[in-house]
Amino acid sequence: MARLPDVFLEWNYYARRALLQQFIDGVKVDPERFFLEFTRHNPALVTAACINGEIVLNAKIVGCGYVPREEYAMDVVRRLEEHLKLSDEEYSRAYGDGEKLRRLYEEHSLRGAKLLLQLVYHPRGVAEKYIDFEKLATVELAKRLRDRPRQTWNIVQHSRTASLLFFQPPSISFEVKGKITIHTDDIYHRLVTLIHDAYHYTPPEGRGDRPVYILHVEQVYDKSPTKSGFGRRIA
Repeated sequence: MARLPDVFLEWNYYARRALLQQFIDGVKVDPERFFLEFTRHNPALVTAACINGEIVLNAKIVGCGYVPREEYAMDVVRRLEEHLKLSDEEYSRAYGDGEKLRRLYEEHSLRGAKLLLQLVYHPRGVAEKYIDFEKLATVELAKRLRDRPRQTWNIVQHSRTASLLFFQPPSISFEVKGKITIHTDDIYHRLVTLIHDAYHYTPPEGRGDRPVYILHVEQVYDKSPTKSGFGRRIA
């Protein structure tokens, strides 16, 4: 395994922390800048496999996040479960009332952002203790939709080699390569889905059949069209 390099973490992890802090502080970010900042969260997940003699390739944009170290996982799970339980109770009371649901989603996101800042996005000098920077994670959201082709899910049944390709216009790009493990009913599944739901409230009926992919980092490349990039391996 390889650790995500500092140049990547400065651009991706610590910049996300700063954006969360701005959201919590009520700092208004214009929509253009917000969507540009959000590209740090949304790489393309690229997978490929040889299936029945044919090379099958797929790429899709995913939400990608960080994984707390195993020794801290249960505490993160406990606190995020309390957060989600509170919103579930509010959801059951607000069901069918559009205005109450809108407020619920806003309150859930703000409370969740504060928790993510405490539990997942730590300051420099502290983050290394709590976060496993040899892993990146995403939730498979398409598999639960029965009328979709499930291309990524089908491919990872045959090959666990994958790549996450990040791009932030106009010129920042990183590629993270590694091997995927699939989690459907373990501590990592609970942890990653709870981190996802901490900010993006998902009602109970929408939480089924959401496998988690964890990419175990093996190589990192700077793909930016700069003197330091153009495919230079940095980890």
